Amino acid sequence: MGRCMEIKHSVYTVLNSAYMTFGKIFIKSYFEHNDCEYFFILDAGLNESDKKYLETFDKVRILGSDVSTSFKNGNTSEDWTKTVVAKTFGLREILKTYNVTPLIMIDSDCLVLQNLSSLIDKTKDLQICHRKNHVTPMLGSYVCFNKPNLEFLNRWIDTIPTISTPWKESPALGKVYNEFKDKLNIGLIDEKIVSCINKSDINNNVKIVHFKSGTAHKTIEEAIQCRIYDRGYDDFVKKYLN
Repeated sequence: MGRCMEIKHSVYTVLNSAYMTFGKIFIKSYFEHNDCEYFFILDAGLNESDKKYLETFDKVRILGSDVSTSFKNGNTSEDWTKTVVAKTFGLREILKTYNVTPLIMIDSDCLVLQNLSSLIDKTKDLQICHRKNHVTPMLGSYVCFNKPNLEFLNRWIDTIPTISTPWKESPALGKVYNEFKDKLNIGLIDEKIVSCINKSDINNNVKIVHFKSGTAHKTIEEAIQCRIYDRGYDDFVKKYLN
C-alpha cells in the first residue's frame, strides 16, 4: 500500500532483550510499510548490543525505565506483570513530555502488514482494539491516543493494580472504557484488523498480525516457537530475522 495518505503519528512499545525476536519483526515490518515522527521504545531490560541495534533506526527513541526483566519464566512470571504495568506509565510520560499525537501504542509481539494511516480517525479522542462478544472486549495491544486524554490514562493506570488476574492491562482498559464511553469520543477497531492471530484469517483488511499468547509459556523460546512458527508464519517473518 502506498503512502500518499500518510498521517503523521508516533508509535510506542515496550521491549526487552528476551523479546528481541518479536521486536525485530515488529520494528522492521512497521518501517517497511510506514513512517512516523517518533518510534518510542520503553527499555524493560535491553542489553547494550540490542540498544545499539535499535538506535540504527533513525526515528527510534529509547526511553529508560526502572523495570529490567528477562522473561526467563515466560509470560507467567512476575517479570511479565512488571513490564505490562510499566507500559502505561511510559505512555503517560510520553504524552506529558512530547507533543506527539496521534500516538499509537502497539505490543512488540506484532507483525505489521500494511500502512496504518487509514486507521487513524482524528475525530475520535482515542481508538481501542475491540473484540466482540468476549469477557475482555478491550485489548491494550493497540490503543491510539489522538489527544492526550490524561484523565482516561490516569484512571487506567489506577485501575490496573485492582485486577486480580495476571493479564491486568486489558481488563482494566475495559473497565475504564465503560466509565468514559459517554464522556469521550472513543473509536473501536475490530481485533481482526489490528490483532489478527490466525494465518487463515489474513485478508486485505488486516493491518497487524498479533503473535498473542493463547496459553502460558514456560520459556521465551517456547513462546517464539508456539506463537510464530507453529502458527505457520515462517515465510512472513524470515526476511526480518536475517
